[in-house]
Amino acid sequence: MYLVNILRLREGTKPVPLSRLAEELGVSPVSVNEMCRKLQDQGLVNYQPYRGAALTAEGERRAAHVLRRHRLWEVFLVEKLGLEFDAAHEAACRLEHSTPELVADLLDRFLGYPRSNPRGEAIPRQGKPKETPPIPLVEATIGDRGRIVRLRTTGAASAFLRAQRLVPGTAFEVLGKGEAGLLLRVGHDQVVLASDVASKIDVHLS
Repeated sequence: MYLVNILRLREGTKPVPLSRLAEELGVSPVSVNEMCRKLQDQGLVNYQPYRGAALTAEGERRAAHVLRRHRLWEVFLVEKLGLEFDAAHEAACRLEHSTPELVADLLDRFLGYPRSNPRGEAIPRQGKPKETPPIPLVEATIGDRGRIVRLRTTGAASAFLRAQRLVPGTAFEVLGKGEAGLLLRVGHDQVVLASDVASKIDVHLS
């Protein structure tokens, strides 16, 4: 969990402050300090006093290995079983450590190789998470598939999107596109979106 949380919390190449790591894990700074020193002795972490901890190449490989499973389970539990994200996250924390490689690969294929979890957080590929910036849905073309990352709408537009199940984490396919808007497939339904609304929906394409 230390390695995974360092990977999740880091910003660029900066070390993750131990105070931030302690807060995330719900343990004392002293415990974090001791564990980071142990992980450094194992070649998994570079620990810098007063600055924080950063992953070595091997530490990042191991963390990405677990994080991939965690976020795949979040996608499955939210999209296929209808769980709220917080409940899916808790269940994924238990499943991530007991999922064999073959099962993770089959789950990935079953889900259509998603790029991100329901919160738009990247799913690691080839041992390293690739953060690709989302694009406005209006830029997608016919045949594109993807997932909604975030909405930048307000008021009636937001209410309409929620009613159509167009919320972060939802998978879609673009069936048609014109100057006025887009035709999407969402599950078994089809939804028409005006271009001005589609411009305020950020997505990751598969």
